[in-house]
Amino acid sequence: MPSAKYEHQKPHRPAHLPRRLKPPPERGAPPDLKWFMYIGLVLALVVVALLVPYLMAYVVELLSS
Repeated sequence: MPSAKYEHQKPHRPAHLPRRLKPPPERGAPPDLKWFMYIGLVLALVVVALLVPYLMAYVVELLSS
């Protein structure tokens, strides 16, 4: 019966692939997502600016009735 304890095994390179003699190339820097953050903040501000008058009208309607 096999042991219930997990033992990690080193991954095996398939035999049909040539042996890698050089290390893999360096990865580039991650993309700059700063502009997406700015666009998201602007969109959130627009939504809030459009929502506030409706909320104010709703509150006034509730209080006046």
